[in-house]
Amino acid sequence: MRAARLRRDSGWSTLAARMVTAARQLVATLALHGVDRVFCVPGESYIPVLDALIDEPSIHLVTCRHEGGAGLMAVADAKLTGRPGTCFVSRGPGATNASIAVHVAEQDAAPLVLFIGHVERKDIGRGAFQEMDYRRTFADMAKSVEEVQDPDHLPEAAARAYHLAALGTPGPVVVVLPEDMLYATSQAAPIGPRALPRARPAEADLAAVGRALSGAERPVLIAGGQLDGVEARAALLRLSQAWHLPVATSFKRQDLFPNRHANFAGHLGYGIPPQLAEAIAEADLVLAIGTRLGDITTQGYAIPAAGQTLVHVYPDARQIGRVLPASHGIVCDAGAFVAALAIRNAPPAPPGRAAWGQRLHAIYAKLSEYSPQTAPDGVDFGHVAAALQQHLPADAILTNDAGNFSSWMHRYFPFGEGHRLLGAVGGAMGLGVPAAIASALRHPERQVVALCGDGGFLMTGNELATAVKERARIRVIVSNNGGYGTIRLHQEKRFPGRVVGTQLANPDFAALARAFGATGINVKRPEEADFALRQALETPGPVVIDVHSSLDHLSAYTSIGKLRQN
Repeated sequence: MRAARLRRDSGWSTLAARMVTAARQLVATLALHGVDRVFCVPGESYIPVLDALIDEPSIHLVTCRHEGGAGLMAVADAKLTGRPGTCFVSRGPGATNASIAVHVAEQDAAPLVLFIGHVERKDIGRGAFQEMDYRRTFADMAKSVEEVQDPDHLPEAAARAYHLAALGTPGPVVVVLPEDMLYATSQAAPIGPRALPRARPAEADLAAVGRALSGAERPVLIAGGQLDGVEARAALLRLSQAWHLPVATSFKRQDLFPNRHANFAGHLGYGIPPQLAEAIAEADLVLAIGTRLGDITTQGYAIPAAGQTLVHVYPDARQIGRVLPASHGIVCDAGAFVAALAIRNAPPAPPGRAAWGQRLHAIYAKLSEYSPQTAPDGVDFGHVAAALQQHLPADAILTNDAGNFSSWMHRYFPFGEGHRLLGAVGGAMGLGVPAAIASALRHPERQVVALCGDGGFLMTGNELATAVKERARIRVIVSNNGGYGTIRLHQEKRFPGRVVGTQLANPDFAALARAFGATGINVKRPEEADFALRQALETPGPVVIDVHSSLDHLSAYTSIGKLRQN
């Protein structure tokens, strides 16, 4: 009897593999859209899709250990490729676990398509097992949430999702897949990608900006994430050189412009030194291109200051003038605008322009000088930044989690033309390891280094199992100071000496890495940092470097001791 059931099940599996189901048409649609990698945590609610992926060799399925990790990998992959990242999760808990990636994609303007398995159509609205109303849950994070009832509508819904995710301000789109709908046969053909409209800069706008630049003695260009492409970066460099234009990069976008170039004016990140913010406040023209001008990039909406002229170039009209009034708002493709302005004949710069650019770059150069520090309770993380500067190749990819430890990277690591930085503009902890895995899978030929705090690492460090399984060559550097450093900094500023809730009990991260099958290295003294990084870069598989970092030196700009003295 058991043998008969097995034969019957085997026969059904063979028949199912030949049926044109909605799930198979969905996978075919993904392939037409150039989707070559899908991140997931498997679930029974979309198992027909998993089955269909077996027969689509062009798509690499990456099985992750947590939906948050899967979603963040998809977001990172989107940042690297410029195409929407793809993630599949199951209903209820799977969807809510993945919500961090939806929020990061919205905050970072990264295109993401999240497919969520759902209860059967007949059970919707009846409080079925793990049922949720995804339209309500994701309403303020996703650009669109679509629940597909008709199997013949699924290819159209998927094609629309990829189009919307990349349109205007890129962001997340959610597609909900009732389980029984995926099993149903479909008469609809797979649908390929739609052409994205790209607004080209108008001649009148280019001329107006050219005139404004010609008369500005102290201009500054703020470069945003919409310039994150090879051609756009090259055009930005040409524009800066042709017009003698200082360039400051927006939050977490420090890699958009070579930091050692004479026209680099600094990174507009969290808590930048006041001398940089004060200098940029003296600009007579702010040319913001490809950035939404969020609160951190504008230093609390203080840029532009009173009397400063703001020219804002962005592909989405809804973002221009939303918070800060622009003297001239231009709705067009940011990269196209930079490229077109770069080839215009630039007139001689006003007399004070050269001194202005030199002043801005000198502030950055002075701040980026590192002198080895000795900390009373561990390794000053600046030794790690110095080692990175010394040994990372010119095409390395750095990913960083949220936390004060990243201040050493932003202050002391000079990003060059070939470097890439993947950080969470939305400030989410946990991006570092998943982003590194996505980077190593996308670019196995490049060195990938993740900088993490001990808090963020234990949020998604379990994805080391994914790195080992996928043979992803990642090097994870953990700042292990036994505390939530950013929150401790705020405590010391606002409630000096009253420490609560920020102390951590940590494992030996190097030993933990070895338990996963990765290489683990401990750094307990400053002089060990350089050798540890060189050893990690030469290791073929995943590596974790556990740096016993100083809690007193909790930022590249201050220490607990200095805060208490003040």
